[in-house]
Amino acid sequence: MFNPYAATTMVKRKQMAATSPPAVPVTPLQQPSKIPSLLRFPILVFTSMATSAAMYSLVSQLGTGDLAGVNKRRDEWWEIAAVLGWKATELALGWWGEYDGWDLASLTMLSHLPYLYLLTTFYAVRPTTLWLGLHVDIVSTYLPFSLLRDSSPIHRSEANKGEVANRSILNDLNIKLYTSFLAAAVYGVVIYGSFRTWLPGFLIVHFEGLKDLSGAYEAALPGVTVGFLTSGYAAQAFLFRPALGAKPDAHDMQMAEFDAETATLGQTIWYNIWGYSKRSRTLIKRTAILILASSMQTGLRTYITIEGVEPIGAAGWAAMWAAAATLVGAVFWWVGDVEGVSN
Repeated sequence: MFNPYAATTMVKRKQMAATSPPAVPVTPLQQPSKIPSLLRFPILVFTSMATSAAMYSLVSQLGTGDLAGVNKRRDEWWEIAAVLGWKATELALGWWGEYDGWDLASLTMLSHLPYLYLLTTFYAVRPTTLWLGLHVDIVSTYLPFSLLRDSSPIHRSEANKGEVANRSILNDLNIKLYTSFLAAAVYGVVIYGSFRTWLPGFLIVHFEGLKDLSGAYEAALPGVTVGFLTSGYAAQAFLFRPALGAKPDAHDMQMAEFDAETATLGQTIWYNIWGYSKRSRTLIKRTAILILASSMQTGLRTYITIEGVEPIGAAGWAAMWAAAATLVGAVFWWVGDVEGVSN
């Protein structure tokens, strides 16, 4: 028997199902952390430093012979405080910059490599010692972040379409390889160009106790570039992917409504200084963070830990890597056409 009430109810249910937004499945990555927010950053710092100390103690026997004649004893309290303080600052930049574990691993790779590259190129430290130290630094930053913060949609291939822009481009293997090689080439050109011009004389004057300068005189551009392929991959992961995947925000809408004829002087100045899209602002801010991290990490660690290095020498070595990071950001902005890629 036909039931008009049941038929009406069924029609209403179908209409509600058609108009209601689809349910978003809750994955383990979306589960909120049970750790109080005030305790997460102190736990992050403690975990990172404890992991670093434990791992360095395990691998110290493999590198002690190399570093014994290079490292100087840190007897001054300010030297120890500077190293630990910068380590905490580096973690703070990542934590309050809303980076995830992959971001911090990439940033650590790029900011810690210059110091280790100096040791293996000019102080006869074995490459195995370099890679062991670099992996300790990476793991000790990646692990705490991966435990206390979810992975960003930028670094998840299964991210929903609405979470990131240009998802198909981000997941394209050729784009990853191309941008990685491009960043490696920029690093290679800057370092090789320095080797062939000002750097050898600068090192002789401001770095007492150098073991060997043949690494600068015998370097070839292709070899130097290949040596930075891993750094190139880290650069595209930290700079290019987040910029390309950034979604427009309220700032973009405000800038789109800007009218030069009716805008005040302050609005016009702000538009000319910071009237960029979300993608450009993401790339600019991350490039600035990379420059800061590379400069501080390289300068402090070089001056405080290597015997015979003058302050100006450490600053010059750090400035070279900061210049390379600046050029990588600029090239990504130009080649990636950050302003023009559609969502």
